Amino acid sequence: MTMVTYGMVQKIANEASGIVDETIRFHAVFVNPAEQVKKGLFVPLEDAAETLKTAIEHGAIASFWPIGEPLPRYIPNQFPLFFVPSPLAAAAALLERYLREGGRGTEFSFSFPEEGGEYVPADEAIPLRLAELQKRWLDARQAKGCDDSCQNK
Repeated sequence: MTMVTYGMVQKIANEASGIVDETIRFHAVFVNPAEQVKKGLFVPLEDAAETLKTAIEHGAIASFWPIGEPLPRYIPNQFPLFFVPSPLAAAAALLERYLREGGRGTEFSFSFPEEGGEYVPADEAIPLRLAELQKRWLDARQAKGCDDSCQNK
C-alpha cells in the first residue's frame, strides 16, 4: 500500500456523498484549515461549516464530516464528504490503519501553529488527543527510517 486512498477513507465512514472515485489518493490528512496542502483530506474539529471553506481554499479535496451536522451551501456537489460520528476519531483510525498497512506518501498533520491565532477548542480533551496523534505519527515516521536494530531499543 502507498498513500491514503478514497477506498480506505470510505471504509471508515458510515456513509459518503459526492463523487465516488477510487483513483483519489490523499497527499495529506490535516486538521488545521489554514495549512496549505496538496490533495488533502480535511478533519474538522469544531465549527465544521466555517472551517471547511478555508480548508478547501488551502488544498482539501475531501473531508470527514460529523454525522448530523448541517452541510453548508457552498460545498460543491462532487466534493467527497465522509460522514462519521467523530472526525478526530475517524482520523485516528485512519492513521492506525495506514501505519499498520505500511503506508507511504501521505503526510498526517495533527498540529496548529504555536504563534498567532492559537486554536483553543471548547473541548479541552481535543488538544491532548491531537498531541498524542502527532506524536504517534512522528514516532512512526522516525521508525520507518530505522533498521531493525534501532526499532528494538
